[in-house]
Amino acid sequence: MIDEEPVTAADLVGTRLTRVTAAPHDRRSATAPQLSHLWLHLEDLGPVLVRSPGSGLSFRATDTTAAGDADAAGAPDGVATDAADLPLTRFLGQPIRSVSAIEYREGGTAFTTGLALGFEGGRVRLLGLDGLLSVVGPEEHLGAVEARLHEDTALARVVWTCTSNPSQWNAWTTGGRYLYFRYRHGEGSVEHFPGGPGLDAWDEEGSGLLAQWHDGSRGGAIDLADFLVPAGLRLAPNCEVLDGR
Repeated sequence: MIDEEPVTAADLVGTRLTRVTAAPHDRRSATAPQLSHLWLHLEDLGPVLVRSPGSGLSFRATDTTAAGDADAAGAPDGVATDAADLPLTRFLGQPIRSVSAIEYREGGTAFTTGLALGFEGGRVRLLGLDGLLSVVGPEEHLGAVEARLHEDTALARVVWTCTSNPSQWNAWTTGGRYLYFRYRHGEGSVEHFPGGPGLDAWDEEGSGLLAQWHDGSRGGAIDLADFLVPAGLRLAPNCEVLDGR
C-alpha cells in the first residue's frame, strides 16, 4: 500500500499478523503497556501505524523504513523495538478474524476509544485515551476504567433466512446495528450495513466487513452458536432467535 494511505478497521479483517513493532512511551501504567506508536505488520497490507491522536485511534499504511525507525515516523522516544512483551505477539502468524469498536461512556459523554482485534484463541484490545496507546491482552482488566468501556457485540434479534446452504442470518445488536451473517464453503463472515437488510442499502457509507474466517472445511451449514464464537459476538440474555426461512 502507498505510504500515508488511511486504513479502516474493515481493511484489517482477514489479514495475517506477521510482526509487531512498537515505540514505548515514557509514561508507564501498572495495568497495560503504554505506547506512543505501534506498527502492525500485516500480510498484503504491509506495516500499519496505529497511534492515539488524543482520544481514539488512527490507522494508516506506512513504509518499511518508518516501521523500523521510530524517528522516521516522528516517535518522541526515538526508538522502535520488536514488542516481544506485548499481548499481540502470541497471535503472530494468525489472521485477524474480527474487529469491534470500543466505546468509552461516562455520564453524558460517549466516544469511540479503541478497537478489539479477534484471533483464534483470544483477542487484544487497542485503546487510545489522553494521547496514549494501550495494548490490553485477553486476560487483562483495566480496573475502574472497564466499567466505562462498551462494545456493541450482544445480539437482540437473529433471524435465520436461508432454507439451505449457505447458512445465513439477519441480526440486530442491542445497540441497533444490523449485521448480515453468512457461512459458505467453510468461510464465515459478518458485515454491517447501516441501511438494514435491503439490497439497495449494501453500498451505503459505513458498510463494512467486521469478521471473516475459514475453518478448514468445505461446509455450508453451521449452528448459530458455533458461528458466533469466531465472529466475536454473543446472544443477549433475552435475544429473540427466529426461523424466517
